[in-house]
Amino acid sequence: MALKLTSLNVKGLNSPTKRRLLFRTLKSDKIDIAFLQETHLTKSAKITLTDHVYTRAYVSGALSKRNGVAILIRKTCPFQLISQKIDTEGRFVLLTGTLYSMTYHFLNIYAPTTPSVDFWDSICNLVSALPQGAVILGGDMNAVACPAVDRGGRQASTVTPTLGRQDKLFARFLRQVGLIDVWRVLYPSVKDYSFYSAPHGTYSRIDLFLVNGLAMSNVIRAEINSISWSDHADIALYLHTPKLAASWSWRLNSSLLRDPEVVSQLRTLSIQYFQDNPPGETSLSTIWAAHKAVMRGHLIKIATHKKRTKLHSLVTLQQSLRRLEMSHKSSPSPELLSELLRTRSSLKRLLLDDVAKQLLWSHRMFFEKANKLDTLLARSLKPRSKFSSISAVKTVKDVLVNSPQEICAAFTAYYSDLYNHSPHHDPADKSHLDAISSFLDSLSLPQLEDSHISSLSAPILEEEVNCAISALGGTKAPGPDGFSGGYYKVLRPELVPFLTSVFNDCAEGGSLHPDLLVANIALIPKEGRDPAAVESYRPISLINFDAKIFAKVLANRLSPLLQVLVHPDQVGFVPNRQLFDNTRRNADLIWWLSSRATPSLILSLDAEKAFDRVEWPFLFSTLSRLGLPDFYVNMVRALYSGMSAQVRVPGSSPIRFPICNGTRQGCPLSPLLFLLSLEPLLAAIRDHPEIRGVQVRGDSFTVSAYADDILLTLTDPISSLSHLGPVLSDFGEIAGFRINYTKSCAMPLYMSHTDTASIESGFGFRLAPSELSYLGILLTANPTALYSKNFTTMVHQIKCDLEHWCDKPISWIGRIHSVKMNILPRILFLFQTLPLLLTQRDLAGLQQAIDSFIWQNKRHRVARRILYRPKTRGGLGLPNLYLYYCAAQLTQVVAWHSSASTRRWVALETAFMFPDRPDLYVWLPRASRPILRTTCPSILTSLRLFDLARTKFELMGAPSPLTPLLRNREFPPGLRASDFGGLAGVGLLRYRDLYHNGRLITFSELQERGDLSPSSFFRFLQIRHFATAQMLEKVSTAPLSALEHVFMADGPLKGLISRLYLLLSSSPGQWGPLTYCDKWEVDLCDPLPGDEWEDIWEQTSRSSICVTHQEQSYKTLLRWYVTPVSLYRMGVTSSDFCWRDCGEKGTYIHMWWDCPVVRRFWSLVHAEFQKIFHRQLPMDPWAFLLSRPLSVLSRPEQLLFNRLALAVRRALAASWRQSILPSWSVVTAKIVDACLMDELTAKVRDTMSSFSKTWSLWEEYSSAPNCNLNLN
Repeated sequence: MALKLTSLNVKGLNSPTKRRLLFRTLKSDKIDIAFLQETHLTKSAKITLTDHVYTRAYVSGALSKRNGVAILIRKTCPFQLISQKIDTEGRFVLLTGTLYSMTYHFLNIYAPTTPSVDFWDSICNLVSALPQGAVILGGDMNAVACPAVDRGGRQASTVTPTLGRQDKLFARFLRQVGLIDVWRVLYPSVKDYSFYSAPHGTYSRIDLFLVNGLAMSNVIRAEINSISWSDHADIALYLHTPKLAASWSWRLNSSLLRDPEVVSQLRTLSIQYFQDNPPGETSLSTIWAAHKAVMRGHLIKIATHKKRTKLHSLVTLQQSLRRLEMSHKSSPSPELLSELLRTRSSLKRLLLDDVAKQLLWSHRMFFEKANKLDTLLARSLKPRSKFSSISAVKTVKDVLVNSPQEICAAFTAYYSDLYNHSPHHDPADKSHLDAISSFLDSLSLPQLEDSHISSLSAPILEEEVNCAISALGGTKAPGPDGFSGGYYKVLRPELVPFLTSVFNDCAEGGSLHPDLLVANIALIPKEGRDPAAVESYRPISLINFDAKIFAKVLANRLSPLLQVLVHPDQVGFVPNRQLFDNTRRNADLIWWLSSRATPSLILSLDAEKAFDRVEWPFLFSTLSRLGLPDFYVNMVRALYSGMSAQVRVPGSSPIRFPICNGTRQGCPLSPLLFLLSLEPLLAAIRDHPEIRGVQVRGDSFTVSAYADDILLTLTDPISSLSHLGPVLSDFGEIAGFRINYTKSCAMPLYMSHTDTASIESGFGFRLAPSELSYLGILLTANPTALYSKNFTTMVHQIKCDLEHWCDKPISWIGRIHSVKMNILPRILFLFQTLPLLLTQRDLAGLQQAIDSFIWQNKRHRVARRILYRPKTRGGLGLPNLYLYYCAAQLTQVVAWHSSASTRRWVALETAFMFPDRPDLYVWLPRASRPILRTTCPSILTSLRLFDLARTKFELMGAPSPLTPLLRNREFPPGLRASDFGGLAGVGLLRYRDLYHNGRLITFSELQERGDLSPSSFFRFLQIRHFATAQMLEKVSTAPLSALEHVFMADGPLKGLISRLYLLLSSSPGQWGPLTYCDKWEVDLCDPLPGDEWEDIWEQTSRSSICVTHQEQSYKTLLRWYVTPVSLYRMGVTSSDFCWRDCGEKGTYIHMWWDCPVVRRFWSLVHAEFQKIFHRQLPMDPWAFLLSRPLSVLSRPEQLLFNRLALAVRRALAASWRQSILPSWSVVTAKIVDACLMDELTAKVRDTMSSFSKTWSLWEEYSSAPNCNLNLN
């Protein structure tokens, strides 16, 4: 394996086609480092010469489009930059760095075409000043060292070779710096050239690689290739590298799965294979593993055949071109030159055609996904990662190694030790198993019920496997076998039956094939860590998709039972538990401790490699102790037995090593197993009598966890810590769990200096006197500092990001999507996790920054109230931060209505509010509430926001049917709620409980619900009297509002914040009237009912799959465009008459519809539309301008009509301020492009039938013999 460098004069890269052609050439030739000249990129150009393969580019540009050089480096090249020097005139780029432990100086130059003493002297001084190392200078010298052998051709053969002035300067330069012309040294008597001058009819070798002696010792060979798409030939230089292994591994090409013929072959082959290999003596897992080998071989054969067919013409032309070039260089003649030019032209045309196809598909991708809530927009906002490759790491002996194989060995040794850290903990070690049993027996752990056990013990069904396959991402990276998720989705009917049998065989004691259980370990660098340390990388296990499907099936079975098996203190990865459950709880506890000045300690435990260190004997013992049946445990054991991994480092041969502990990341089952393995530790801490937590009304709050992020709230800290240490030590001995004391952090509250010092010195915990980082927020010792330590910092960072993004090429709606995709999740995280009381003023600065970003610091073109209005209500849906804050906080009021036993913070706040209950107290009108017996900020914030929803947003009536009967000042006897405990126990709690089937409920009906004491009858009479006296029938029987339904939902609701935000943003009087609707109705003299406007809003949002095209629909609807009248009113112009010289005032409707010139244009369009749809269509401006549905069109026809009308409007908008309107040919060109993009997208999405229904009428029209798409 060699390092391959190339140098090429590209003659300009401002064209996207040429850039794509360049990268195609570099990838095809497997270039590691590319020296480019004459890029013609200016300093101000926003073009980046990088892609997903060549991730680093060092570019020098001039002020104008001339000169320009660049060095591109492949992402797999382990070059580590030390310094760089970039010329300001686009003449050179110098990089100094290390490559395979050797210092290299790469200098790319583009010499002036005319003699320049200053240039060559500056390059000479630059090279002479370089420190020791290998020097490689490449580029276009515009000179030759020896004309006798470096120039040739028709005219050169008749002239005595002499050195020109430029040649002399170059020769002097070579003598001064002592660099070697690599190609000439390797081929001293060969004549070959890199440039042909057509005007002079001469060849010359002006593109060179020059090296010093140190670099020359590493040279393998040099090449001059053919002149193809540029006017220079590319030259190549091959360098020795340390012995590298091939880094290629097979991976399924997903495009094959979109070929119906290939899919048909795969179906047939898989059916035949399983018929020929029925279960028998050979295990099912072996048959399955062999099936993958057979399918892989067939896919490789198909891919190879397709590639050879595709490249046949290209290879033939390249060979012919090389032969003709060599002949013409040695014996130039006009006939040979003519044939050479024809061949070169054919090759260039073939390359450009191929690039055009690639650009077409790129255009389709941007057409569909640009400016959307999708990956493209996310990547454009995300800073480019600086990580390229791992160039060197330290071994366990602290020796720095840099060859890929040594790097791979260092990582393998580290992870092999990590995943086999306790070899004496063997499952057969009885003493160790006894220690595990003794520990588990000492704890009070939950047990599964019989119904749960039966669900886990049932054989796996094909429906479960299908469900698991559907849940897996088809674009995720595959494991070592190379099969992607798409393979299993496409061949589901053929593969699922046998795969289900393999999984069920594991439950009966069968095993999985070792190749199925191997994983590739991908290394992701941790930010801010030493890149030379092996522990500075996060290992991501890329497991095979069949193993992932098996794990997903098991996870789907286990996940619903986590609510039973895992205590509410643990909220990570448990359904219906959220991160804010712990952040709100701990903020509440800090307030409680601070309000009572209780000496206490908040301790954050950092678990070292928690997921990777889980001991399997302990894990499986815990599973059995929790009551998981053998049927299920056997399947988990099969997934973990024989597990192995290999670290993938480019250029190295992976070394497979066994795994004997840990739950690997990337496996769907791993997080759930980790929770169950950690639960005994949390139980041991929670139940230990000497580890004292915070006591509130008889309940203890000691430990809270989100997976391995453990936070302890301890009172009597010194005593509690002295007993905590042995618990952690004992658990670590049997489970592999280890605390990193240097990273664990303790925040003391109201502790003496003596006790605080002893914590740091005696227990080794790092002290944080004022703030503690937990789950992405800072918990503060002073509860009032939560805002400044968290929110202020986040707002500053967001404002910086918005300012940085302001100049990015993102469209108007794309900017709205950017806020939704990037800003909103970040700010929502704080809204949910911090119980802060914010006002609109607190958020005004950030909201203003978002507004400025949307409009790029320019004048607003759309009113703010429309911008923030929901799309379904005629707006654009830009997030209103204050409404989202209210919605996020109201979700926690919704959580108040869940059982206190499932959310620990609800139990805590219920204890704070005793004798009131938060789920009842909140529904009381403010005048009817008894005095609250707590000042907890979280509770006060939730109550205030609930009252705001009821009053300001008018989302509930007052009183509500949900108003409680007890602890209600309107009903004085009920203030002593304990007297009515019996009635509350049978469901008589709220006003709506008073009436049943339209009449007042009777005592006998209540008795049927449960046993009631005789005294309860008197209390019932008091309630009945209250209901009658207050005339509560109307209130009690009133239907619940939409918001009340959300609060009283039986189970957790998906998208709860979005639901609440929609209700808040759609509340009466929130946004005011839609002025643009009124203006349209006035302009068209046709008032529309509300439902028709809703149809228009829906059609506008669906007018195109391309956001850029969709924007035009919104701009027309929202009256974006400036008109002669509006410009005149702003004082920009001196006349308000139409630009099309019709003599009338240029109002908005005039410019779009009423102008006589425009009416003729629309008449032509209308006539063509009637031909397309084969029927009479009304000349309706609502339909043509605003996409109001036409009753005469079906749904697919309406969709086509909207697409066509959009193309017409886009053409009209493109000539907005011109007197001449677009021709029909311009319109049809836009329609053809939209049709092509929709068709390509349909092919990718496999929705061609839907495409055909929509576009069939257009295709019929455009293919008709008498159709004239160029009609004017």
